[in-house]
Amino acid sequence: MKKRLSKLCALSFVTALTSCASQDFHQYTGVQQNWPTASGTFVSTKYGVPAYYGPPNRPYVVLGSLDATTVRGIGQDAESAVQDAARVAKRMGADAIIMIGSGREQVGTSSFGTASTNSSYTGGAYGAALGNSVYGRTYGSGSSTTNMFGSSFGSYQGKASVLVIKFK
Repeated sequence: MKKRLSKLCALSFVTALTSCASQDFHQYTGVQQNWPTASGTFVSTKYGVPAYYGPPNRPYVVLGSLDATTVRGIGQDAESAVQDAARVAKRMGADAIIMIGSGREQVGTSSFGTASTNSSYTGGAYGAALGNSVYGRTYGSGSSTTNMFGSSFGSYQGKASVLVIKFK
């Protein structure tokens, strides 16, 4: 039982690391149409299922539309969201996705800064007494140096909207 719980926790952790921040699936209901096809289109086969950037070259049914948004981060982009959408579509039993749109949006900014100051002063005094009078002189010099560094960077979310399809 303990071993099984350990495996379940590990699986949950891996799923959390590899999943979208959000997935919004809208099932298609109604009569399936003769959805558009084309004699040629651009397709990417590097994902879990093929991602078509136009109508595919054979008949299909539409299972629904899927909006995928990645987690916030520095390196998040549209590619990450398309990859997540393809992974979700494959788990749903889809054969492919048709791209509706993708991109990234800035959702925040992080900044940090630091400053340091070094100062020094050297000096002295000398003098002499002559009768009832004291004559003297003081001298000194000082310097101060301040160094600053700061940076800001954006935080982004990748977004993808796709049709989830199954070939006839």
